[in-house]
Amino acid sequence: MGLHLEPDPALEFSLWRRALAVDGFLMFSTIGPGTLFQLSALYAEAGWGAPFAPAVDMHDLGDLLVEAGFAEPVMDQETLTLTWTDAAAALAELRSLGGNAAIDRFAGLRTPRWRDRLHAALEARRGADGRIGLAFEVVYGHAFCPPPRMPVRQETRIDAEALRSAAQRGIRPLKK
Repeated sequence: MGLHLEPDPALEFSLWRRALAVDGFLMFSTIGPGTLFQLSALYAEAGWGAPFAPAVDMHDLGDLLVEAGFAEPVMDQETLTLTWTDAAAALAELRSLGGNAAIDRFAGLRTPRWRDRLHAALEARRGADGRIGLAFEVVYGHAFCPPPRMPVRQETRIDAEALRSAAQRGIRPLKK
């Protein structure tokens, strides 16, 4: 559940592929682009930039698995909504999950006034149950580590003498 913290998931998959034995099985989970969409919308409305680095879509992760040499990738996702009694509790838990790894994140420290505006904006988004809810898209993936593939060439050459010898021994070519 740390793939979303990696700046280059393609590189990470290639490292996993090299570490896994033939016929090995890879299972992982990560967050998807639907994670914390409420917080992203709040930041966009306020003109604050991105609250976190963008997550990779599960279909793109499946493609990256194939490019890294994995076979038969299967991807799935579900959205979980976590709720908190107040904005301070929600933000404290989010901070415990890690920082903002977005390349274009705000470069300096935020002020107490900014924090108060963030708290007020979150408080204004309370649900009917009186709690602050934030969605987490959890992406699940698995794939197999196949045996190495033989390289395919554009042209195949067979020695004429080898063909004669095979014909004399009664070896017939395979029919399609």
